Amino acid sequence: MAFGTIEEGRAWAGRTSEPKQAWFPIDRSMVLYYCSLVEDANPRYWEGDECPPGLLMTLGFNPQWTPEHLHREDSLFALNVPLPGHHIINASTTTELERRPRVGDHVSIVEEIVSVSPEKTTRIGTGVFITSLTTYRDQHGEVIARNTNVLFRYDIADTAAGTEEQA
Repeated sequence: MAFGTIEEGRAWAGRTSEPKQAWFPIDRSMVLYYCSLVEDANPRYWEGDECPPGLLMTLGFNPQWTPEHLHREDSLFALNVPLPGHHIINASTTTELERRPRVGDHVSIVEEIVSVSPEKTTRIGTGVFITSLTTYRDQHGEVIARNTNVLFRYDIADTAAGTEEQA
């Protein structure tokens, strides 16, 4: 995570990441493994060539380990926004599909920082909400989906002081 002031972080609104390729093209085993993790019994995924939309979000994450020469920066562009706050929690996510992702798609990902809120105090701490828009494209450059995600980046509330405002 990058650290800075709220003003530095808010200046990132409108910035986009460089396009990055998913580590792997979508394959059958990836779809089946994902479906087993989320307990999705949809036969289009288990027996067809479609895959669940939620799988797209996982394509942007780095593998648990890679050789040093393949190292990439943080998986989420939003983690590079210079802000205070040592903790992150996902507040919401919405995916709009142009078409369902399919086995064989080699996905590229571009992330945009849409906004960084003014500082807010919630039950869990004081921080800011970072809204990002991720666009997923297939190997032909066609948009598969767009995902709007909101993270809350914060420091833990001082329990002695107590906070009245809630998220």
